[in-house]
Amino acid sequence: MQINPGGRLDIKDVIGRDDEIDRYWQVLERQGLIISAERRIGKTHFVLKMRDECRTGYLPYYQDLEAVHSIADLIRSIYGTVQQSSTTSSKVKAFIAKWSGWFPNRVAGIDLPKTDDTWKDLISNVFADLIQIAGDQRIVMLWDEFPLMLHNLQRSMGPDSAMQLLDHLRAIRLAHADKMRFLFTGSIGLHLVLRSLHTAGHANQPVNDMMSLTVPPMAHRKTCELAKALLEGTRANPAQIPDLAELIANEVGGFPYYVHHVVDQLDQMPHPPSLQDVSVAVDTLVYAPHDPANLGHYAARMSTYYSDNERSRALTVLDTIAGLASPIPVPELLNLCRYREPSLSIEQFRDVLTILAEDHYIEPRKYNGLKTYDFRWQLGKRWWKETRL
Repeated sequence: MQINPGGRLDIKDVIGRDDEIDRYWQVLERQGLIISAERRIGKTHFVLKMRDECRTGYLPYYQDLEAVHSIADLIRSIYGTVQQSSTTSSKVKAFIAKWSGWFPNRVAGIDLPKTDDTWKDLISNVFADLIQIAGDQRIVMLWDEFPLMLHNLQRSMGPDSAMQLLDHLRAIRLAHADKMRFLFTGSIGLHLVLRSLHTAGHANQPVNDMMSLTVPPMAHRKTCELAKALLEGTRANPAQIPDLAELIANEVGGFPYYVHHVVDQLDQMPHPPSLQDVSVAVDTLVYAPHDPANLGHYAARMSTYYSDNERSRALTVLDTIAGLASPIPVPELLNLCRYREPSLSIEQFRDVLTILAEDHYIEPRKYNGLKTYDFRWQLGKRWWKETRL
């Protein structure tokens, strides 16, 4: 298997995730799905694997929506994806000809009409046509970076446009409940966008017909399998690979991105890597000034997606937890945070715990019979402690 930290993997190299993908298809049998997790856990590879190894009875369309900043961009993306994915079908060619007749060359870049009625009709019509194209199959729209698209849309066109799009997509899902499904995922949580829209005065619940699931870290056994497969392409002594893989999995947890990074560091060494070299490679991820694993993103992103007050309270909680060796019960955490920020109210404390848990910084755990909190991933906790404290 090729070492590829941060790059696009071949689908055959996406291992250890079959159980999760099976679960996602089970959900899509009955409703739409939102999958969320922190960056670099492999969400894009999930949906690409689902597209390329699609279940019988489904017709998949994958779209990366990161560059979409307007509803017109979204419509172009839908039409363009259909055109690129299905050009061999005579039925599809007929629909493409019809779409081009409505608005000549619109996919090539000519602006689409921007009135509310027009864009709603265009989106409704394309999905109605896709259902006809699919015949007995069910359409599944795999929309990657959907929350980021909404964030971009809110900034460029205002919260009303973002909310209208969410409401219209919900209406389409309900109107075609037997014929199509949506799967949303992305590098920022949809909850952040919805919270921003609620702050702007929109009380709708535009995705309450969909199920939300969090992508878990890889199981320890699967993480070891990935590390072994990557180590086989290095100078590592074959007899020592199982021990090296076990140590890598213990050091970075079930995050394939970090596994790739550590093995990449080992592969650059001029000698067969040792167990001590694994610790050195992990230290490089934590201490290197150029931040090769981009761990600093988790602190920097707060300035974009949190209000000033939310950011201040979140940093107080995370700085406190990072300095502790074990998960901390909630009452003790509140007391320690109040030592840092005396004005912190119980409601503000509860709100920031919810935000940080939704954003996958921390997670609740049972520890010695008590509800406690700790960082969701220990490598992130180590970076936070070494960098911020």
